Amino acid sequence: MPNFGSVQLRLNKSVKKGDAENLLSLFDADDRFKPMEVLIAAEEDTVVKTVLEGLGEIDLKLGADMEKGAKKTIMTLFWFAERSKNFEMKRNAEAGENMTLKIML
Repeated sequence: MPNFGSVQLRLNKSVKKGDAENLLSLFDADDRFKPMEVLIAAEEDTVVKTVLEGLGEIDLKLGADMEKGAKKTIMTLFWFAERSKNFEMKRNAEAGENMTLKIML
């Protein structure tokens, strides 16, 4: 799968394997607004695989057309309904842990 973009984020809470969380519940506003460069152009409603460094993954739809080279954030990539979708945690993780959010087409 081609890499759409990635960004380093810091968990704002501890989670346990099996918990259901979403991008809004896992990260503070500072991290949700951290910019990443769009590496591949994509149209609105394109489904992208969103992977949180071994913690979990979910397929989400992009909220608008994306141009290659644009700087986007979690808040500008996805509509509220998408970024608030829960996905299962695959392992335990502690608050303050740094991890990479990878988005792939």
